[in-house]
Amino acid sequence: MAGRKYSKEQKDEFFRLLDKGGTVRAAARAVGVHQDADYNWLRNSGLTMQRATPRTYTPEDKAEFFRRLADNPNVSAVARELGFTRITCYSWAYKAGIRTSEVRKVNPRREEFLRLRAEGLTRAQARARVGADARSATDWDKGITIINRGRIYPDGRIVRYPEPTLVGVTAERRVRAIGGSVDLNKVEKVIDSSI
Repeated sequence: MAGRKYSKEQKDEFFRLLDKGGTVRAAARAVGVHQDADYNWLRNSGLTMQRATPRTYTPEDKAEFFRRLADNPNVSAVARELGFTRITCYSWAYKAGIRTSEVRKVNPRREEFLRLRAEGLTRAQARARVGADARSATDWDKGITIINRGRIYPDGRIVRYPEPTLVGVTAERRVRAIGGSVDLNKVEKVIDSSI
């Protein structure tokens, strides 16, 4: 804000906050000053705000990440434990051939079902023991993975199902009006076509 005057106390507090490691925007908010004024103060004082240099990781850091990832297959959790940048860790995992879809949460009912089937129980018996429905048991038996709105087959084929459409149902069209909102479908409904 070009013509606005700020006090010496605001300026001094701004520089004090910057000295403590704050950002220009955070310091501006804290002292109630528009950030353009703060950037002008920085330029006039001969200071510049340099970006922090990107963190570099040693081969030992990377090795520790993979060691922990073997124990806990959650890239985000391991990155958080080590204090590493999450995106960097995902990049390492991806380049190593580790995909997050491969470390999906294990379904204990499916695992128990497959164990019972390996012991020789019929599909119906194993299904009854784990409390699964017939469709899930059939999919598990055939090695099919159920995903949101689709399935992944053992040969790698992915089948996606379309979003359901409701026949004869019109979506509500609301518009704001004085006193609230109005459903346009109700307002535009023809009451008597002979008029």
